[in-house]
Amino acid sequence: MGVLLGAFLLTDSLGSMGEYIASTAKGLFIEDGAINSSNMSILAFLILLGMTTALLTLSGGTRAFAEWAQTKIKTKRGAKLLAAFLGVFIFIDDYFNSLAVGSISRPVTDRYYVSRAKLAYILDSTAAPMCVLMPASSWGAYIITVISGILVSHGVTEYTPLGAFMQLAPMNFYAVFALLMVFVVAWFQLDVGPMKHHELEASHCRGFDEGDSDKRAKDINDELEINESEHGRVMDLVLPILVLIFATLFFMLFTGNQTLAADGKPFDLLGAFENTNVGASLVLGSSVGLISALISVFRQRLPMSDIGFTLWIGAKSMFGAILILLFAWSSVG
Repeated sequence: MGVLLGAFLLTDSLGSMGEYIASTAKGLFIEDGAINSSNMSILAFLILLGMTTALLTLSGGTRAFAEWAQTKIKTKRGAKLLAAFLGVFIFIDDYFNSLAVGSISRPVTDRYYVSRAKLAYILDSTAAPMCVLMPASSWGAYIITVISGILVSHGVTEYTPLGAFMQLAPMNFYAVFALLMVFVVAWFQLDVGPMKHHELEASHCRGFDEGDSDKRAKDINDELEINESEHGRVMDLVLPILVLIFATLFFMLFTGNQTLAADGKPFDLLGAFENTNVGASLVLGSSVGLISALISVFRQRLPMSDIGFTLWIGAKSMFGAILILLFAWSSVG
């Protein structure tokens, strides 16, 4: 409706509106007679990210990490801090963050009688805020493309999209203070209103094994319809995420250095980040992360049919985000 209303306001007839929408839709994929590499890179990144997160589930990495965490966490405060730190660490996508951190943390928080409501608060207040603050994430990439369009439309040349994003991130006060409050709440017993009631119920061992609660609480493998391997290791979760992060940073520096070299400028760390090709870096970094996740799966000699199905499920899990992104680009453009 937003796209239709915007097109109607910008044109003077239904025929013109149809032409405008068709032109805008074409511009999402083809620009100046060539493929719109910026948009296509972001869409490819989302699909690769979905595949990677699904493989992390198939490899049994999330299950292995959950089992390992249960042997290390000894207090209720530690259980809450575990969920908070994992929410900060797994920032590549808010959807995967909520599912993965929830399935990893819930056995630990249940053991120390942290209410499901408190766990949900910790998940929700780390997943999206971290995702919008980090450039190497699904929503970070989207925000950078929106900033790019705004800079071009207003003729702003003194800022690069990534440079503008990095300067704007600290001013995203909701995200920053939401993250700070999570750790304050996790460290101190700050419970007010309904949360105090839920924590009191949890302290009396209520709200964990009830049928309705079990039906509402979903593991990542339940949501993605993937059967986790029973032979996974902690590194099957941690290593691909680290590889994705550092590979993306490497390619940001690499593509930024190429731009500097083309302009005859010496390598500079800040300059490389400011002149990087964000879309290409995200695609290359996520490709390396996907390869790392595939290695973890191949090591366990899992059936190729399971791997292929998992890759499809992972890509399909991002279709909703891709659709939202396309409509958002149409509204902006």
